[in-house]
Amino acid sequence: MLMVDIVGIIVTVCLVGLRYPLYVLCAMVINDLGRVLTTLFLHGKIQSIIAAGAFGSTTSAGIHSGAMTVFVIFSGAIANYIVSATAGGVAYEKTANILNPLSPVKHPFAIVNLRLALLTFLINMWHFI
Repeated sequence: MLMVDIVGIIVTVCLVGLRYPLYVLCAMVINDLGRVLTTLFLHGKIQSIIAAGAFGSTTSAGIHSGAMTVFVIFSGAIANYIVSATAGGVAYEKTANILNPLSPVKHPFAIVNLRLALLTFLINMWHFI
């Protein structure tokens, strides 16, 4: 079952990149696709997906190892980080511009993916603690 949380998507767009909402939506698709593909790669059965940007989750069955479960949870952030590193351009930006969602950047696709990877990682860590 696929559920879309509009409030989570709007909050994610505001926190990640209000200036580049289409890039944020593309990064959210990459995040969810990373979780789905990792679950399928580990031979898990997907029960539900909540598409809510950085606040989304995937419920799966058939994954019995705790390490594999942690890998599925963080695979969205890993996918965004890999896309950000592959797209390039992060090294040419100021740190203040990387962290500020309202600042204009030279390479928005890479920066937005990096921001979403950091935000997703922090939210997932918060769920563990």
